[in-house]
Amino acid sequence: MKTLFAGIVLIIVLAVGGFFYRNVLEHPSAPANGTACTLDAKICPDGTTVGRSGPNCEFTACPAPNVSLDSIQIAFALPAGYVANPAAPGSDASLIAAYERSGSTTPADAIIVRDYPIPAGETADDVILANTHLEPSDMAPKDMNAFTPKIIGTHTYSEITIERFEAVVHSAYFLPRASDVLEFEVLEHNVEEWQKPNLIPDNLPEHQALIKMLGTLEDLAPQPE
Repeated sequence: MKTLFAGIVLIIVLAVGGFFYRNVLEHPSAPANGTACTLDAKICPDGTTVGRSGPNCEFTACPAPNVSLDSIQIAFALPAGYVANPAAPGSDASLIAAYERSGSTTPADAIIVRDYPIPAGETADDVILANTHLEPSDMAPKDMNAFTPKIIGTHTYSEITIERFEAVVHSAYFLPRASDVLEFEVLEHNVEEWQKPNLIPDNLPEHQALIKMLGTLEDLAPQPE
């Protein structure tokens, strides 16, 4: 009889232990509020992943080189060697962020992000034409035929070379959205072949860096219809 009773107790202990073991496996460690975070992951612009943590089980911020510009609801992977220049925006309301390649040139090669709202009654093309100033003449293009459509990643940009002067090649990529237009500029210095008619700006190293960055661009919030 004692042997039978001991066997029953052992079976019960094993069953309870198995229950708790399975429960731990299916419900990993929970925050202090008792809510278990799910194990799903968010893919960052550079392809790395982050998980959820904290009392609200929010995704942790994507680490560098990933950058989030919350004011215009985009994220991207910043090219290697580029660092933010926090003093660049100043009083220019359109300038959202500026990045310079450390150790490059003086002045430094740069990537600039701008944002232009689309006023009521105007189109994205109107905004693009109004904010494109070809240097050194400071003339605006006559129409959108001066731009080249470029599909990069999941977005379509309108590209134009703004300046080729004294070893500087300056280009802009415009991205129309529902209520605004984003502009991504790249200024590349010390371009030895800047005067050659067959020069293709897209093939220059810093232009390639911007194109790669635009290929990682993500919309953080859906745009209104």
